[in-house]
Amino acid sequence: MAALEIVRIPVLSDNYVWLVHDPESAETMVVDPAVAEPVLAEAAARGWAIDAIWNTHWHPDHTGGNAGIKAATGCEVIAPAGEAARIPTADRLVREGDEVRLGAHVATVMEVPAHTAGHIAYHFAGDKAAFVGDTLFAMGCGRLFEGTAEQMFGNMQRLAKLPAETRVYCAHEYTQSNG
Repeated sequence: MAALEIVRIPVLSDNYVWLVHDPESAETMVVDPAVAEPVLAEAAARGWAIDAIWNTHWHPDHTGGNAGIKAATGCEVIAPAGEAARIPTADRLVREGDEVRLGAHVATVMEVPAHTAGHIAYHFAGDKAAFVGDTLFAMGCGRLFEGTAEQMFGNMQRLAKLPAETRVYCAHEYTQSNG
């Protein structure tokens, strides 16, 4: 199985949108699109058609591009079941332990509440990659808007148990501000 191609798209002041492509199936998905246009442009420049959006939580800087990308591509929007009411573009709702596929690549949904009540992460065990949204950053973790410090500590313990070679893809560049 060919490795996933993962492209970082910096948007807004400090957001990262992740464009993820499986070269074998030619399927492409986007994680947490804050805005549509740069994502659509990057996919077009690479000759990739977007098949899905995977949201980690409801905040507008993670879902603001959903409607535009969906309108342009007809893609499916996958979102946390616990945040369904706040992500009106969602087509499929996922929970802890659900599997989501990109071609032959399988990600397991991990519920990691604290930043928001229904926040999730997507862990590709076979690809040694985790898309964690606003749960974990370089030198820090997400702010606690809807959860508790105890929940976030539990999330950190869970994520720390992932294999050491797991690449973590967070949704913001906070290294300098957290340093």
